[in-house]
Amino acid sequence: MDATVETELRTTREVTSPISDVLPLPKYWGDQRRLKVLGMGTALPGAAVSTADLLTRIEKRFGVEVSRRGTALANRLKIAARHICRDFEKRHEAPRPGNSNPDLAATALRAALEEARMQANDLAYIIGHTTTPARLAPSNTALVADRLGFGGPYMELRQACTGFANALIVAQGLVAVPGIKAVAIVGSETGSVYFDPQRAKEDASQLVNLVMMGDGAAAIILGPGDSETEAGLSRNFFGHIGLGRASGFALADGGSDQPFVARGALEFEHDFAAVRSGGPELFYRGVQAARALGTQIETVDHVIPHQANGRMDELLGPFLGIEPSRIFVNADRLGNTGSAAIWLALAELRSRLQLGASVLALGAEATKYMFGGFHYVHG
Repeated sequence: MDATVETELRTTREVTSPISDVLPLPKYWGDQRRLKVLGMGTALPGAAVSTADLLTRIEKRFGVEVSRRGTALANRLKIAARHICRDFEKRHEAPRPGNSNPDLAATALRAALEEARMQANDLAYIIGHTTTPARLAPSNTALVADRLGFGGPYMELRQACTGFANALIVAQGLVAVPGIKAVAIVGSETGSVYFDPQRAKEDASQLVNLVMMGDGAAAIILGPGDSETEAGLSRNFFGHIGLGRASGFALADGGSDQPFVARGALEFEHDFAAVRSGGPELFYRGVQAARALGTQIETVDHVIPHQANGRMDELLGPFLGIEPSRIFVNADRLGNTGSAAIWLALAELRSRLQLGASVLALGAEATKYMFGGFHYVHG
């Protein structure tokens, strides 16, 4: 690995001080109200693709030498596999049939409805969040509604790794309306379509995105509920520390400011040095907000951080002052799935929880340095 990439990817191992409340908590939105979890569902495109197979595929099909550096990066990030919505048969390629963003979101939502024993039109509202919609307009969630035959209202948040937190804030307001039975949230990403294999050798950002990111979707159905014996989410929060700061992760082209794409395809831009410097504080702020709402990280059974890489447990354990074994990680098998990450992790973890087990979710998003989370109690 060259020195530049090594420097950019230096992890937060140096940050080992336990959380304290030295820095004042920035302004944030918090809500104590409880939402009953009625069902969850997930969708992953195709079979898992190992890092070795993915890099070999890129080398053979595009003649780009990526195996040595890509393997070193993936080992450092501890990401061994991911699911991807494309086949890498072509340099610029759309998702496979049935694996588009709205396809995955609709599949995940169907699975959540099945667990909840509900039909799509039992829902009062659908809230979607993604940074990789099928198109700019209409919204991705409009296409999900079409696939489900959902005749009710919907909305969409153009947000990545903390989209779940803002979606929960909206859902709590909706569920508080008398007579509302259920609201659905679905987070989905198909970011692999933005990877250009021909540029993997010349651009470290492209290579890191290839070995780090994964595609997928996950949905949750929520309803009113105050019973402590039922599975529920409460104490959710959202805030940011990004005022005046440049984006750490961006999809700059394609909007009305920059409608023309110079290279012929969109690309994610990733400022590793900035994220490495500013990222840890997002978890610090999340713990502060959780404490202010009454959730202590020392007493919850599990912590779900944003799944930035497969080493989140060993990196965050010392930083948060807790045992790494209490931190749930699935990025080693799924990669960083952006908007879907927290929901995918919760759906997997809850399948093995004991009744009454508690979980603190800590989302962190580098687009404009946002933090968010919630407290989950299994029932």
